[in-house]
Amino acid sequence: MDFTNSLCEVCNPARYLARNWIALHREIGAYSLDRHVFQHLNGGHVYRKGWEWTHCVYGLDQLGAVTADARGLAVGAGRECLIFYFADRIREVVALDLYGNALWSATGGREATEEVIHNTERFNLKAVDLRKIRFANCSGTDIKEPDASFDFCWSMSSIEHFGGHEAAATAMREMARVTRPGGIVAVATEYLLLPEYTHEEFFNQKDIQQYLIDSVPELQLISGVNWDTLTPEYLIDSIAVPQGVDRLRRHVVLNDGAVQWTSVMLFFRKR
Repeated sequence: MDFTNSLCEVCNPARYLARNWIALHREIGAYSLDRHVFQHLNGGHVYRKGWEWTHCVYGLDQLGAVTADARGLAVGAGRECLIFYFADRIREVVALDLYGNALWSATGGREATEEVIHNTERFNLKAVDLRKIRFANCSGTDIKEPDASFDFCWSMSSIEHFGGHEAAATAMREMARVTRPGGIVAVATEYLLLPEYTHEEFFNQKDIQQYLIDSVPELQLISGVNWDTLTPEYLIDSIAVPQGVDRLRRHVVLNDGAVQWTSVMLFFRKR
């Protein structure tokens, strides 16, 4: 299969060599408190979270979703910089998370502090019109928004934390429901690098097909998935979890001693 024009792919360091992609990376970084994920611009190394955010915007832009009249929904948004980036470019952004939930905020959802809602300006490095942003305290498996009410939805490495594979499939169906026909759903999640790896939250290739791609017939993958993007230096130089998570160099593949994983990005069009 020819992946020359494929947007769906595993975390791809080669993107950093593309002039238009890296220019977008710089642009997005100007909105982010998480400067460490943009250190590549200062001689550092690829950080998969920065790749996710940039490739999400790049794909949505390539697919014609980012327009002045568009409405966008972020699922499991926390305080991510894409909320503010898109608020500068589209009509409305709805950011959904379990904001202020004591258990979630203290563990997996530390970025979903209630302060994001009450002191929003503290979480953005650029002045944007905050009236264009609406925060919603809501689960991604039960989105309290009308059918077909958004031009695009995105969820960046959140869907795997919604309660397991079946819950992720439910979230996919919910994003499909609230996206208009012809609209785009962009999803990044944790991809297990070997087919024999299993995990209650993360996805091997078979799981991705079953729970994220095949579970929602009205969402059509916009291209084949390029599973072969990582060169040997990234595969052999993984981040040891948890002790090495603050390392910046080649922050692409993670290893907890049982499984290794990275990010994969999928783009769907609503039928």
